[in-house]
Amino acid sequence: MGLFEPAHSDVRTGRRLYQADQLSALNRILALKDLGLSLSEVRRLLDERIGVAALHDLLQQRKAEIERRITEEAQRVRRIEARLDAIRESESGRPLHVVVKSLTAQPVLGARVTVATFEEGLSLLLRIRAALPEDRQHGLCYCICHAAHDSHRALDLELGCHTSSLRTVETELADGLRLVPRLLPAVDSAATTVMRGPLERIILGYGQIGEWAERNGYRTLDGAREVSLHLPTEPGAADYLTEIQQPVEQLTATISRKPRRRRNVDA
Repeated sequence: MGLFEPAHSDVRTGRRLYQADQLSALNRILALKDLGLSLSEVRRLLDERIGVAALHDLLQQRKAEIERRITEEAQRVRRIEARLDAIRESESGRPLHVVVKSLTAQPVLGARVTVATFEEGLSLLLRIRAALPEDRQHGLCYCICHAAHDSHRALDLELGCHTSSLRTVETELADGLRLVPRLLPAVDSAATTVMRGPLERIILGYGQIGEWAERNGYRTLDGAREVSLHLPTEPGAADYLTEIQQPVEQLTATISRKPRRRRNVDA
């Protein structure tokens, strides 16, 4: 196509020779190809002498699009893995690992945020942990989801950490995130289970609690919490350890009465 002409050609062998100062032009062609452009489109842009700044912007847009697709595909893989795990666990017949316990009122230092993905929320939680390391004053990190809890929509979250008392002062992180002290109310009965892994695994944990509740005469209430027993260090949050604390109440047993026997009365 004459898109990248050699500096010299060997007439006898047909071998094409290029010079080092042609690398810049070659990199432009390859960069535009990586944007998904056809060679004819590449040629048109080169003829228009697209500038370095414009090329840089195009590459940044393409890079962001590829990263978004990679994130979406990674989420899809995790959802598939989580569903397969749920199927295996359901068919295994093993008992559900749910423990009912009461929760005392818990002082916390937290912030209400809206994030697009689980990864974004987890990044915020890790930043909170880095700013407020676990010590006598700051305990485990927690998360409360205030909207529908799934991996397809934006997440409305409260993120923060347990504190030793309500006397903890309001704290602003370096990025401007403001953490405000408040008291999480006590819960008489909470069905709890521990899940390992990212959001898709945590969602299945809620399903297990729901299944357990139906089997054992309980119903779930609002106000579920997630306590991070171990924040992740592995790719994909594979080692993330979360205790789900789902408030529940026991259903009132229905007392069955035998119907009265009707006496036959002669007309």
